[in-house]
Amino acid sequence: MSNKDGFAVTDGILTRYTGPGGNIVIPAGVRAVGQGAFLNFIAMRSLTVPEGVEEIRGDFFSENPTGAFSGCSNLNSVQLPQSLREIGCWAFAGCKALKTVDIPSGVAKIGNRAFQNCENLRSVTVPGGVREIDYGVFMGCRNLLTVDLPAGATVIREYAFADCASLSRVELPRTVRTIDYCAFRNCTSLTSVNIPAGAKEIGDYAFENCTGLLSVTIPDGVETIGENAFRGCPRVVVRARTGSLAEQYARKRDIPVVTYEQLKSAAQSMLDRAYAPYSHFPVGAALECEDGTIFTGCNVENAVYPAGICAERNAVFHAVAEGRLRFTRIVVAGTGRDFCMPCGICRQVMAEFSPDMEVISLNGEGQEKSYTLRELLPHSFGPHSLK
Repeated sequence: MSNKDGFAVTDGILTRYTGPGGNIVIPAGVRAVGQGAFLNFIAMRSLTVPEGVEEIRGDFFSENPTGAFSGCSNLNSVQLPQSLREIGCWAFAGCKALKTVDIPSGVAKIGNRAFQNCENLRSVTVPGGVREIDYGVFMGCRNLLTVDLPAGATVIREYAFADCASLSRVELPRTVRTIDYCAFRNCTSLTSVNIPAGAKEIGDYAFENCTGLLSVTIPDGVETIGENAFRGCPRVVVRARTGSLAEQYARKRDIPVVTYEQLKSAAQSMLDRAYAPYSHFPVGAALECEDGTIFTGCNVENAVYPAGICAERNAVFHAVAEGRLRFTRIVVAGTGRDFCMPCGICRQVMAEFSPDMEVISLNGEGQEKSYTLRELLPHSFGPHSLK
């Protein structure tokens, strides 16, 4: 065991720090930061963890915060190495001054409650190697605004984002199969959720008391929805297909439902209203707002070609004129063999209001393709670009 400048190190494991506060730089040669090494060390302001450290440890079985940096309530800056592979249970729990964390790309596991009650944490990007968003990882991060989850994540565990009262957007990757018990409980700023096509289970109380939740899209493949999954969500509208479990679940509980078939029919009905004497290419669109209201549009051409308008923008402008500014999906119908896709201008207009909305394209045979607007317009220019 060595003890230099307050760093107690045994076999490459930093077991305890007893030095002065301020800006802490862990010495080279350390492979792991042990459980409780800096427990409740409120004098630390910033932390640099050197290359070579592979693990920040915690106690899986502990009911109290005992992670390496638990309770370091004045820690506001952390620099983690690319060598890091695991962030253990309770690792940074209660680090109330921490606003951002850049989690290295090589991290494959983030343990239970690792960032619980980091009250000022604003944004997090979870690296691609993480497959499970573990129990209570970000629970109580009440100022967390956005979370970017990795494409390979399969499970959102119990209480993972519970009590994240400011969380307004979470994009669930296509690989997610399970959203567990109370996963997003009390996320009162969350307005819309798209459950991925491959999901199988929505746990009980998963979205309980998400009082701002207006829209949930649930795919056909979901096999289980907890009895109280949307308890305390008074304004939520469920998006589902006719005859699906999700539709039956919602109607049984008097939750408003908008089906895909409704939107498809509305979009196709607008084809007969299109004014397209020059292109002979009619287009119909049906736009769904977060509150379940549907606005339709068709293309209207003009002898002065630039004066015309596309069906998608027609629907969007109609919705905006009626006071709706948030959209969940749009169905665009054409009569040709190819799928009818929005033009670049229409994509830009939709991105102004709802960059995460779904775009469903139909061809003349009624076949469909589905995209997110971000897929169709990546790295878009928007309101954020002018700040």
